[in-house]
Amino acid sequence: MSINPEELPNHPTESASAASSASAPQSAEPEVKPQITEKQAARINAPARNMIISMLVMIALLVPFLLLAPQLTNSQNHYDPNVDLHGTAYNASQEAKYPVAAPEPEGWTYNFARWTTAQADKIDVWSTGMVTPSQKYIELMQAKGTNPTWIANKVENAAISGEKEINGTTWEIRTLEDPKEDKTTTSYIAEVNGTTVILTGEAEPAEFEQLASAVVDYSRNPTMTTEPTASSGIK
Repeated sequence: MSINPEELPNHPTESASAASSASAPQSAEPEVKPQITEKQAARINAPARNMIISMLVMIALLVPFLLLAPQLTNSQNHYDPNVDLHGTAYNASQEAKYPVAAPEPEGWTYNFARWTTAQADKIDVWSTGMVTPSQKYIELMQAKGTNPTWIANKVENAAISGEKEINGTTWEIRTLEDPKEDKTTTSYIAEVNGTTVILTGEAEPAEFEQLASAVVDYSRNPTMTTEPTASSGIK
């Protein structure tokens, strides 16, 4: 029986055609780039914009506070010619009902003077900051009706290191060591004219003693008990 080659199944050809079709590269699809609307872009940028606005608002609020806040830490050793010692001492004495200590040793200058009331402990305080001739700083605090706890708080629980009689008054000496800052803060404490007086700072003992003596002298003969007037030359 003879077989006509044309009648044979054409499987190899079909397989080759299928393989060829499978191996043929697919046509590349066009790249689609995501697009956003203006509103979407605004929403994306909003957090960064709001953060910048918040920072600017915070800076605007902080600047006045920093300008008005006391700068005693950085300017303790600087004389402030605007301190109205006489007027402030006179007004404080009127409210305190006793002559507040405002001595003026030669070569010393003041950089603040204030009368502080309405404290939580109900103890009103007269305080001044003084620059010594050697450019050291001593703060004077004076109050009536104090107690050991109040004193300990004012000197930051400094330890008692001795006492010294100066100008007829016994002064207790306390020291506070700060190894981190490598400094020693000294406080002289005494009862003067029925009030508690604290002198605290980092000056030399001789300057503490000079100021302590001046405080005692002033308490015996206070000079700022007369109301300042333009004609008196006191301002």
